[in-house]
Amino acid sequence: MWTPEAAVWHTRFPSSGLGNLTSRAIPIPGLSMLFPHLLCTASHSVCQVTVGEGEINSAASATALLLSPLLDLSRTYFLVAGIAGVNPRHATIGSVALARFAVQVALQYEIDARSLPPDWPTGYIAYGREYPLQYPCITYGTEVFELNAALRDAAFALAAAASLRDDDEPRRYRATYAAAGPAYGMAVRPPAVVRCDSATSDVYYSGVRLAQAFENTTALWTNQSGVYCMSAQEDNALLEVLVRGAVHGLVDFARVIAMRAGSNFDRPPPDRSDWEHLTGTNQNGFHIAIDNLFNAGIQIVKGILTAWDCTYDKGIAPTNYVGDIFGSLGGHPDFGFGSITDGKRVEPARNDGQLAQVEMQRRARFGTRALMKA
Repeated sequence: MWTPEAAVWHTRFPSSGLGNLTSRAIPIPGLSMLFPHLLCTASHSVCQVTVGEGEINSAASATALLLSPLLDLSRTYFLVAGIAGVNPRHATIGSVALARFAVQVALQYEIDARSLPPDWPTGYIAYGREYPLQYPCITYGTEVFELNAALRDAAFALAAAASLRDDDEPRRYRATYAAAGPAYGMAVRPPAVVRCDSATSDVYYSGVRLAQAFENTTALWTNQSGVYCMSAQEDNALLEVLVRGAVHGLVDFARVIAMRAGSNFDRPPPDRSDWEHLTGTNQNGFHIAIDNLFNAGIQIVKGILTAWDCTYDKGIAPTNYVGDIFGSLGGHPDFGFGSITDGKRVEPARNDGQLAQVEMQRRARFGTRALMKA
């Protein structure tokens, strides 16, 4: 997403024996002005693009990549990789998480926390609703993405072979979470490769109430299947671009892996305020998270290349629903209100507006507020 996440691959990739990741620099119109090239090995078997930080930058860069006439990405595996905030209930700084779900948790109404009713747990309210912890009746289509769980599990098996970096400073900060008891038991453990899900928000949030609100949102919006453990700024934006590309056969959405490494906790230990936790630099998780992105990620890259002929060329067939909340790629989402196409794949470049009408009819079931987005 940005320079440090990219640089670790440039400097350490040659040690993998797979070549030099900067052997080829291909200019792609529409990529970020900061990162205007697609970088590849000499054989073009492995490439890297740095999309820029935040939802808008990443979506714009990914769109430019998919629409470039220079590339055929129809059989490409995408490893979406970056650092993240980490939920101390499920992982620790330095840990690497592979996700099945990505949830755009901040796509909600928000009331100033200082003016909430006393019994409300959060100021976040799903669109079209009146109270927290209700499912949205207005959906944009980007709220939840579900990835290929079989591929995620294969990537987990590969990444689990990695030796993850740890340091004394992160160990000391982790130890401060011991006072919270068993609830934060994962926080005090060494870094590990885990399977849990990511929350997308352009707002870099920190604090117990915000983290708990988005933890609850993740569970609710995924029908209690998702487990929030990493916070990110780009995942849902990138996945929306990839879904749209998959509708037109430009990519295979079943070949997408989402990986995040925890660089900081999303909430403080018991002896610190939210502000102290956010502004302090003594978590010291940044450098080990950057290194562990590569440590785990290179195992996945090697595994795909090594087993290309016998496994990855034909692909790993998903056994779960794969796609967005609308059912754009066919099938029936196991979250939300079901497919807007009755389980059929969206037709490319359909221009009659029928699906927009279907979505508005679905909103109409919930009354006038849902139609006005009020």
